Amino acid sequence: MARYIHERFILLFFLLSGVAGMGQKQTVRFISPVHSSIYISSTFGEIRPDHFHSGIDIKTNGSIGEKIYAIENGYISRIKVAVSGFGKAVYVRHPNGYTSVYCHLSRFTDDVAAFVREKQYRQKSYVVDFPLPAGLFRVNKGQLIGFSGNSGNSFGPHLHFEIRETRKEAPVNPLLFSFPVEDTIAPKIYSLYLYPESRITLINNHPGKCILKTRLADVRRYVIPDTLVHVTGPFSLGLETRDYINGSYSRCGIYSFKVLLDKKVFFYLTMDEFTYSETRYVNSCIDYKEKVKYDRNVIRTIIKPNNKLNIYRKVMNKGIVSFSDNRIHRIDFIISDIHGNTSCLHFYVVNTERPVTLTSSTSQDNYLSRMYWDRDNYYSFDGFRLFIPRHALYDTLDFNMEIKPALPRSFSSVYLIQDPYTPLQKCYTVWITPDYFPQGYGSKLLIAEVSNPSNPKPYGGVWTGKVVKGNLSKFGRYTLLMDTVPPSVSPVFNPSLKDFTNLHFIRFIIGDNLAGIDSYNGYIDGKWVLFEYEPKRNLITYRFDKKRLLGKREHHLRLEVTDKRDNLTVYETDFFW
Repeated sequence: MARYIHERFILLFFLLSGVAGMGQKQTVRFISPVHSSIYISSTFGEIRPDHFHSGIDIKTNGSIGEKIYAIENGYISRIKVAVSGFGKAVYVRHPNGYTSVYCHLSRFTDDVAAFVREKQYRQKSYVVDFPLPAGLFRVNKGQLIGFSGNSGNSFGPHLHFEIRETRKEAPVNPLLFSFPVEDTIAPKIYSLYLYPESRITLINNHPGKCILKTRLADVRRYVIPDTLVHVTGPFSLGLETRDYINGSYSRCGIYSFKVLLDKKVFFYLTMDEFTYSETRYVNSCIDYKEKVKYDRNVIRTIIKPNNKLNIYRKVMNKGIVSFSDNRIHRIDFIISDIHGNTSCLHFYVVNTERPVTLTSSTSQDNYLSRMYWDRDNYYSFDGFRLFIPRHALYDTLDFNMEIKPALPRSFSSVYLIQDPYTPLQKCYTVWITPDYFPQGYGSKLLIAEVSNPSNPKPYGGVWTGKVVKGNLSKFGRYTLLMDTVPPSVSPVFNPSLKDFTNLHFIRFIIGDNLAGIDSYNGYIDGKWVLFEYEPKRNLITYRFDKKRLLGKREHHLRLEVTDKRDNLTVYETDFFW
């Protein structure tokens, strides 16, 4: 009993010291961007594919068109309209050194929308991104600045909301600013991971990664089935953990991740802020294979040589644990959300001698070439070349590749480059020589990822006259395919309809069988008109514009859609409006 009380006292001390470090931005007071209660579906710093989530996602009752308000006085400093990413976004610069960002909007306020439309027509592009001077659109705290939506890379109506340090353009955790969010739920801990960090390391007498499922022992305290782990040699740690917030079933990211070794802080990170140049380094601080293969968010303690993240507050011995004695050592994980709700896991580790019946593995020697993280790397074989630039890898890599026969529709062998579970910070370049192709069709070739041959993923590339050169962001299975099929264009109205008098807009479904849509341009009576593109719905929409289109007369529409291999489809029709 005395030992239990002592353990709880130790944990309470570190919990309070951790919570005391939170909220250092709270001297700045903002109001909520929504007038309803704030319910969050995603938190700041949440682990996403190849990036950290740079804001919070605020629910909008599952609907489009909720009013969005400026959180402080300032002026609109930037407007962005994109078919992916943030979709329609407004940036408001405030005099206190911060910029607030409101994303996935369905529409802007009328004055801003008219200004944006002028820009789009001037640039002949739906996609625009431009800065604004301080005096053009001033806003007051609480002023309407837009309406919530589902534009861009959003798969349900919500507001993606960010606060950035204006000078650095660095996203800051919005929940550091005392927005009224109810959160009484502590993070959940699912599994403990131990990783060998040498060829001789054994964990519970086995080589390789060790995964131990946890269970909840009492309120916010987790344990593993056997609290004593036997190790031989150096190892690192990982933890699968997620947070939950009142009013949401969404799995969110944690704020604070702390590891104690024999009651002393061994590893500590917090999600206060980061820069966009850092965000892809998320791949170096997680178990990338667990994320890609199982969608598990496992934060690791090891700091790889090419990990440039600034989220770490303390790291000992590069996150690697190594014992030179045979004593029993205690390890504690203390996981907190930004509101101070905390969960804990503790266990014990003892260093043991290696069993004489086991020999060190030599499988790591089976590789084609050693690729170094801090230098340029090259490899070539039989019509294939590869270049991995310095700082593309997080650590030195024992590189492997296999060559498989061509697929029925491919124009080269299939190249199994390393494996899909090795992360990259930057793109690498490949040159692939086709086995054959119809004369004059080299420009129609493209590189495709074919881990699922029935659903290839296009990666493009450039035909140089002899080979296809392309930049790839992931390792995997690649081959050359060809796209000679033009995009499809189908009207979302009766094609025989010629009188559009009662229509406010017209829509088309556009698609492509492989390379993907590259451009779309509509012309009425020979003049460019604005079509809005929603890739996730394969829709383009033209809204009849009385300012630019004369009414009560015959018109001619020409719609041109081109894919990324310059295959063109033209749709034309005459109509009355």
